[in-house]
Amino acid sequence: MNPRIVYPIPKRQSTLYTYLRNYSRIAFLAAAVICIIVNLLTKTKPWSLVVAFSLFAVWRLAFSLKLVEFSIYAHAMRAFIYAMVLLGIIDHFLAPGWGQTVIPIVMFSTVLIMGIIYFAVYDRKDRHLASILLLAVLYLISLPYSLHSLPITNWVAFGFNVASFVLLVVMIIINRKEVIYELKARLNIKK
Repeated sequence: MNPRIVYPIPKRQSTLYTYLRNYSRIAFLAAAVICIIVNLLTKTKPWSLVVAFSLFAVWRLAFSLKLVEFSIYAHAMRAFIYAMVLLGIIDHFLAPGWGQTVIPIVMFSTVLIMGIIYFAVYDRKDRHLASILLLAVLYLISLPYSLHSLPITNWVAFGFNVASFVLLVVMIIINRKEVIYELKARLNIKK
């Protein structure tokens, strides 16, 4: 019996990349632990959370790439998600108040850039529908956070949230058949 190889044989990584990845992992973990210990000893605001999450984000974006699902679109989406979480951590723990204005601007920029990449660059759009759904979930999570105050006092947040919502709705309407198919596939709904 001769088994048929279905998956391509993965390429071996270079030893330089393996050493770089292993030493970087040790350096990142050591830096995060040292920052947390220094922060606990000085008993100041939890700035070490920002450092630890930033190191985690850099590690995931630079050294721990998903080989099967890697695309520029998905990679940019992960970078924007890490940036949103980092902004939320900074706003919540270090400097409260400014995130209600900044997070909607970053969210609008994310939706705009992802829309431009989605419609201008890729021919096979159906491969990135999961990212549109993730973008919609990210928008819905950031909506209550950024609309915390009324539009009269925080008109920037209100304006950018409305613009983000309109862009997302346009992206979903244009690809409604594919989005419905993707939702049925993800939720295991029979056709």
